[in-house]
Amino acid sequence: MKRNNTLKTLALAALMIIMMTPLMAKTINNSTASYLRLGIGAREIAMGEAGSTISRDVASAYWNPAGLAKIKDVEVGAMYNISMNLDRSHQYAAIAVPFRFGTMAFNWINAGVNDIEGYDDTGTPTGIFDDSQHSFSLSYANRWKKLSFGVTPKFFLSTLDDETETGMGVDIGARYDINQYLEAGLMVRDLYSKTAEDKVPMEASFGLAVYPLIGVTLAADLKWEEETPYVAVGAEYWTSIGKDPEADSKLNVISVKERSTWGEMFSYAQTGVRLGFNDGRLSAGTGIRFRNFQIDYVFRLNNHEIMSDDHIVSMILRF
Repeated sequence: MKRNNTLKTLALAALMIIMMTPLMAKTINNSTASYLRLGIGAREIAMGEAGSTISRDVASAYWNPAGLAKIKDVEVGAMYNISMNLDRSHQYAAIAVPFRFGTMAFNWINAGVNDIEGYDDTGTPTGIFDDSQHSFSLSYANRWKKLSFGVTPKFFLSTLDDETETGMGVDIGARYDINQYLEAGLMVRDLYSKTAEDKVPMEASFGLAVYPLIGVTLAADLKWEEETPYVAVGAEYWTSIGKDPEADSKLNVISVKERSTWGEMFSYAQTGVRLGFNDGRLSAGTGIRFRNFQIDYVFRLNNHEIMSDDHIVSMILRF
């Protein structure tokens, strides 16, 4: 009877993910602090940015701070978009540290445009200037039984030519382990965030992650931003797990008490493939993972003519 109930739960969750088809596409986001919607981490972006439930590493500080509660070791992460045109840039760096009373993480996101040509009211060139946007955040997460929860206060810094603007914001999130096959997540980004002159639009995400087979993860996020709902879906498959204790599929997790040594950094190699769909864009990626080190890549199609497609690389170091 218990097995039948589990199969029914899996079937219902899979049906919900299939039905959550992206029927609506957003336009270019010109809102305040729109760079915060670009996403971080090649793994989550490759899975269609359906990250509210699947992220369980240092990138959780962005996707859902509750996921930080699952971190066992100190993690350092970084990302860089290597293909942005029009003199644009986008990168991030973060560190997460678990303690007895929870996990804390520091996260930095940067996006900008360089070498912008300036003109006055008469059309006379005034010189070249840059536009740079920064978000600095400090996250905290903890766990109570099957429930994980987290919060991320943020500080914004924007520089445009000689002008500087600051702001504050906060994200909150929660995740619940329904069983070993199914997990749910809720994330509210920019619950109350504003700069000196403008309010940053709030975004809410409700996600489901299904782990039907060893190495397989299926995910879907239903998102709302400014009363416009849209859906992100993604899938991931890792090669056979072996002795790796950090497998993303819950069916593979093996509890290992001892820490890995630096000599074992490149042991227990795995490779993974991912596919996702979000906002009319298809994304696909791959990754290779060792016990202490992981590097991921994603290619994301762009549905706007003036923007280039994305080639993004990210890495995570555990120690």
